[in-house]
Amino acid sequence: MIAEEPPAALTAFRRLNDEVFRCYEEGRLEDGIRLLRTPPPPTLPWRAELAYLLACLQGAAGRPGEALETLREALTAGGWWDPAVLDGEEDFAEVRRLPAFAALREESAGRWREALRMTRDHDVLVRPDALPARGLLLALHGAEESEQDALRAWRPALEVGFAVLAVRSSWRTSPRYRTWPRTPWALEEVDAAVAAHAGEVAGLPLTVAGFSAGGRVALQWALSRGPREVAGVVAVAPAISVEELPGSPRLPERAHLVVGARDDLLDDVREVAGRLAGCRLDVVEGAGHEVPADAIRRALA
Repeated sequence: MIAEEPPAALTAFRRLNDEVFRCYEEGRLEDGIRLLRTPPPPTLPWRAELAYLLACLQGAAGRPGEALETLREALTAGGWWDPAVLDGEEDFAEVRRLPAFAALREESAGRWREALRMTRDHDVLVRPDALPARGLLLALHGAEESEQDALRAWRPALEVGFAVLAVRSSWRTSPRYRTWPRTPWALEEVDAAVAAHAGEVAGLPLTVAGFSAGGRVALQWALSRGPREVAGVVAVAPAISVEELPGSPRLPERAHLVVGARDDLLDDVREVAGRLAGCRLDVVEGAGHEVPADAIRRALA
């Protein structure tokens, strides 16, 4: 099975999300608030995520009471958020001072803890058309993505003969926002995915790959395992700093970092590449924060 293009509802949500972020970055808070007051009907499954964005804008606009009410309405409708994001959001500084915030946070935290269940029933294994496969590519999605996004991003691996195991993170900060945390949890997730499919891919050299937050985990997992277990690593725009690298990092012989020339993470990725001996860095002209297909083919061919 090859992942099809994102469904219309997901495309509509991502379009709205991008437009709201532009409003926020440009200081057009009221424009963003208006967009979120009447979101397109297909985006309603993302009610908790949209409420969080709206509350951020309201908080930034100096209306903490409205922000708290927005969160309360979404919580009543079944939403929830990781307490860490409620505690760390700068736009909620005044919201957290309101008497009713503590109870909202406690209720949300309870639902969040209940939702954190590590399961492997959504990972997807796809084999190339030409068999036998030359290796297994373990594909880790970015933040606010899923295993289907990973399949779409890493299609080029199938074209050059790899089987692809797209891994879905079970860590969520809200009902539909998946990511990879900066904790051992992420490495345990990758271990569990490999173990769950060990019988299907036995004997295939393993390359671990990821984008953004998934790229960070791909690097950390490869560094924690070493060349005997991991044949290669391809990290695209990994959201990692040099401080998060081990003291004496050792990567597999085939190690590639890829980043777009227009990506905000460019400088960080260059610095990380400079610390990883033998790592190849591919800066893709014209590309932003994305997975460039041609660069993936070059890294894997």
